[in-house]
Amino acid sequence: MTGQLAQSVSHSYADTSTSEESAWNIVTNQELVNRLVPVAPQSIDEAAINMRIDLRSEHTMITGDQVDATLALDVPTSLAEQLGLDIGSGGGPVDADTSNSTASSSGDGGSRRVRRRLTAEQYRARRMILDFHGTRRTLTEFNDLTSVLSQLGVQNQVPKAVVTGKAKKNGGAKDLMVVGGKPLNISSITFFFTSSACGINPVLTEAQIKARWYDNGDSAPVTATLQRAYRTCSYNKLSFYPENNLVFGPVDVPCIGTAPTKGPYNLRTGLGNNKNLDAEMYGLYDLAKDWLRRNGRTDVIARLQYLRRKVLVWPWNNLAQLAKNGTKELVGWPGMGSMGCPGNPDPSGIVPDCLTWMNNDLTTTNLDLQVLFQELGHNIGLAHAARRECDAVGCVVNEYGDSSDPMGSAGPVSFEKSFTCFSAPQAYKAGWSSPIANLNKDTVTAGSGWTDYTVPSMHSTDANFLRVAIDQTGINSADRLKPERALFVAYRVAQPLGGYDSGLPKELNARVWIHEYNETANGWSADIRKPTVLLTMLDLPAADPKTKKIGPTVVPGWGPILTKAVFPNAFGRGDSLTVWIKAKTNTSATVGLCRATDVAETPETCYDGLDNDCDGLPDDLDPDCGGEDPNAQSPPPPPLGVLRKAPPPPSPVKRPPPSPPPPTPAKVLSPKKGAGRRLA
Repeated sequence: MTGQLAQSVSHSYADTSTSEESAWNIVTNQELVNRLVPVAPQSIDEAAINMRIDLRSEHTMITGDQVDATLALDVPTSLAEQLGLDIGSGGGPVDADTSNSTASSSGDGGSRRVRRRLTAEQYRARRMILDFHGTRRTLTEFNDLTSVLSQLGVQNQVPKAVVTGKAKKNGGAKDLMVVGGKPLNISSITFFFTSSACGINPVLTEAQIKARWYDNGDSAPVTATLQRAYRTCSYNKLSFYPENNLVFGPVDVPCIGTAPTKGPYNLRTGLGNNKNLDAEMYGLYDLAKDWLRRNGRTDVIARLQYLRRKVLVWPWNNLAQLAKNGTKELVGWPGMGSMGCPGNPDPSGIVPDCLTWMNNDLTTTNLDLQVLFQELGHNIGLAHAARRECDAVGCVVNEYGDSSDPMGSAGPVSFEKSFTCFSAPQAYKAGWSSPIANLNKDTVTAGSGWTDYTVPSMHSTDANFLRVAIDQTGINSADRLKPERALFVAYRVAQPLGGYDSGLPKELNARVWIHEYNETANGWSADIRKPTVLLTMLDLPAADPKTKKIGPTVVPGWGPILTKAVFPNAFGRGDSLTVWIKAKTNTSATVGLCRATDVAETPETCYDGLDNDCDGLPDDLDPDCGGEDPNAQSPPPPPLGVLRKAPPPPSPVKRPPPSPPPPTPAKVLSPKKGAGRRLA
């Protein structure tokens, strides 16, 4: 059968037992769910059909790809016998009544058919199994088969889908990737739920959600709104208008029941299908649509296919919260969202559902903007924002470690007033920002000394970073997503509350950031397995508030912040790149780049007036040439190496305690016990 791939990704909470220092080294586990949805649905009901699959492919696959694969379901022997089925020579189902194993002799030496009494569901299942096996079917037909089998006790199977050859692109899954700077409008509908039958009544109100959704000016109690964040961080390329982003609720729903899309659900305990939360998660949207019908909102139902994102707010851990006795949580995530929204080859056609789920506490009167911003970032098609962390043993990748990016672990300094925008590679992928210079091995010349660039703060213009394509070893240039390994060099200055990057804490403010990312701004969803990776941040020396001595600033979880970063093999073995912050203002930073193939000056280069070894020293002061370095140089950061994901749990990175006592880093952890900073 053929279907369209729709991926969704969930996240984890921070470990509340860890210290603030080791909070920077948390490794959390995401859950990636692959589903098949219709390629070109003809109705809203068909657009809701989805089938969880075990995807196997040697090629990178993303939301929107067409999957052409064989799917298989296992029928228990006991049910097969009830239905009068046997196993044929090819391993598939055959009619047991006409097979040798169940035929009996008649008086004339022939065979007679064994008669059975079947229920309507049994008869339909038997007929479909015999008719469907070995044939090409639509996703709707396959879904009908699974629905019939679930009524007979066969449910929760995740059929394996093995994709051979390269996938065919749908092309419709890039609806919010800005291409060519063309502005786009966001559309969504949000439902928040209660269940009086369950005794679950969150205190969140429609007015409180709308206060977080819509911008009401600088004097409003809440300025950290979705509308303002999208407008500000995208440089007016994405618009979030109230008339296109509706909010409804509270939607009071039955505690236990059966919904059309995924069958039996239980909102008190979850796992209505005895395996996962599919029935509850998709059941909520079914119940929301039913609520609209019962309340006569046919006008909204008619708009559902045009309201692209569906946001469902429900306290998934309500059982643990109500019991207050240590009951295990149903889920370990604050949010889950579609990784790119599935599309339709016909631009005017109906599109499959694009869903986001928010897991709010029962007593919370607001929604975490950074969590929601990340979930909707996934809807756009953005991957996570990771950080490389190194110690004496080596380097690991903390999947959510980038505290400068809401796709990582960024937290605002003021929940009501501030937000943090995307890092340079994420803004580049989304089509919001562009480089001031696209550099590579041909434009960064070895042995030519330093080339300085004025890098504007990301708040001031949408052309705001350096992109340097580096050594492509290990990059599959034949991949249809056209990856290219590159460094991104950007400068970020926090603006007043409610403004661009207003959520950056002071210890991360006015820094030069260096990321690595190997995707390009091609308008397609990112590969979730390849996040952006924060390598380091740079800053100028500063006076210690106590000693007044000039030296590197010490930031908790980072140690001393240096002025230079050296990447020894950036352009190949022994061919290094050094990045140096030389000056900064409130609007820009002067950043120098230098490429060297020698680790030291030679007699031939000592008098050419160039800093050939990129150590920042002119020839007359370079010890390599007989000079005396007036300033002791700090050691460089660890080399740019092959990144590997950290095995859980990671070994704590030992760092010297800062002095004076450091401020809380980016609100990674909540100070309240049992309520850790949510990583989404």
